[in-house]
Amino acid sequence: MGQRLTVLVIDHLLSDAAELVDTLSQEGCKVFCPDHANEIIHPFHLEHIDLLCLNPYTQYQSGWQTIVNIKDAARLKAIPILFLCDNNDASMQESCMLEGCFDILIKPFRYRQIAFKINAVAEFRAMQKTLSTQRDEMIMHNEKVLYDHHLAKIVYENITHSNCLNDAALSHFHYGSHTFNGDVILAAYKPSGGMHVVLGDFTGQGLSAAIGALPLADIFFDWTERGFLLKQIILEVNDRLKDILPPNMFCSAAFVDINPNNDGIEIWNGGLPDLLYFSSANKLPKRFKSKNIPLGILSSDVIDYQIDHALFTPGDRLLMFSDGVHEAVDLMGRMFCDAILHPLYKGEMAVDHAVDWLIQQLQQEEILENPHDDMSCIGVRLDVNIGMEVAKRKSLPDYYEVPADFSFEYVLGADSLRSTDPLPYLLQILTTVPGLNHFSSQIFMILSELYSNALEHGVLNLSSNKKSSHDGFSQYYEERKIRLAELKMGYIKFSARVVSDTSQRLLILSVEDSGDGFDFANLNYNLSCSELLYNRGLALLNRLCSKLEFSNGGRVVTAHYQW
Repeated sequence: MGQRLTVLVIDHLLSDAAELVDTLSQEGCKVFCPDHANEIIHPFHLEHIDLLCLNPYTQYQSGWQTIVNIKDAARLKAIPILFLCDNNDASMQESCMLEGCFDILIKPFRYRQIAFKINAVAEFRAMQKTLSTQRDEMIMHNEKVLYDHHLAKIVYENITHSNCLNDAALSHFHYGSHTFNGDVILAAYKPSGGMHVVLGDFTGQGLSAAIGALPLADIFFDWTERGFLLKQIILEVNDRLKDILPPNMFCSAAFVDINPNNDGIEIWNGGLPDLLYFSSANKLPKRFKSKNIPLGILSSDVIDYQIDHALFTPGDRLLMFSDGVHEAVDLMGRMFCDAILHPLYKGEMAVDHAVDWLIQQLQQEEILENPHDDMSCIGVRLDVNIGMEVAKRKSLPDYYEVPADFSFEYVLGADSLRSTDPLPYLLQILTTVPGLNHFSSQIFMILSELYSNALEHGVLNLSSNKKSSHDGFSQYYEERKIRLAELKMGYIKFSARVVSDTSQRLLILSVEDSGDGFDFANLNYNLSCSELLYNRGLALLNRLCSKLEFSNGGRVVTAHYQW
């Protein structure tokens, strides 16, 4: 093995140096023996040196200084050193060992001793070369992993951050324990105005936990933009996650639907800590507990979908956070839910600064420096203007429009009314009209209000009087759910006519229901009336539409919309 070594010998005793050079050469080594030590203290020279044989008493300079110079020049390359010591110089031998030498050659040299040491060095150098090769491979692999993570992070952020989290009504924070993490915060404007918001927490941490966020975000943004209802989005996300996630993974989540048109919110909580609703009417926040199992565990056809309804007053706030915040441990070893969060639960602090306050608590308890879980939080300041302006799209110039003249009818019987939401499909048909597609928010609002009135007050015969209080609002929707599930007879028929040419652009929507009708002669369209806790939808339609007509005893409502 000696023939593979290149050896540098530094010894001012020429006879000893010559003897060693001769012996090493016989072992097949390539040997250098410079006249001055400084001749070899250069990185280029040291690159090819496998072994240094050094007399610590060298006259050129201190042997210890020579070692320092060589180590500095060699940098990352560890060159083994054999110190050349006299047999009776025990103190020098001890000093050499303390200096970190590879081994000691005792003078006078013996051939077998040198051969043994050279073989040991050869084995060391072979192992060192293997480790160096492995180190280089690991560096290259690590660089590739970092590059792949960088690309994946860009794609991940482009998908999950393509939302309206910068809306003035929202405040949030997100701290991940890894580059990728299982917490996701999404918000999207609805075509009718308002907003959908979701906070999700996937099991696990790191890249494996973040995988599920991509289909969740893709469905959430796409289906919200197309006008699907919150329930439809949740069920679609659940089925997609059920199909792609392994059995031990799921997503705890909270979905919120903010509807400024009727000052209402819908909340679906599946496995997250209680959502806190702060109302100006009450000191203590209302807590919306989890009533649903997390997403991705069961198929949607066996899920008991439970949703909470509430009316809001402008200025009310909603706060939700993931388990990482709820179960964070303070410096005393107590979980946040048992100690730090009490001022929130008791309504003892200014809720408009709740998100900043939570960040401050996490910093004070030194949790952000070493997070053990992903931590996310979002606060919503509820307002009737959320998403209303953003949802209005500017129309294209007239020369981009083409004439359109068509009509259709769409009828839903009792079975379809129980299981189908027709609004997204109707919206898709109507927004294929050039020009009209830029007013999808207004069209969706008209469709939604006409359909809700026909279903709830016509087919299901529900009275709006129950929505005169916050508690009554929840009871109203609970009764709606029960009556719809028990519906055996009834129908709703949509009739649509579109006329778009150089002289007019008109959409005529008629909705007929099988109910008993109502007295529409005394409808109040005054939105400023403070007594109108309900019935605000028709007032909004009256403003949006050029004409609003009732016929057949109130069972048919026709809206004329011009754009």
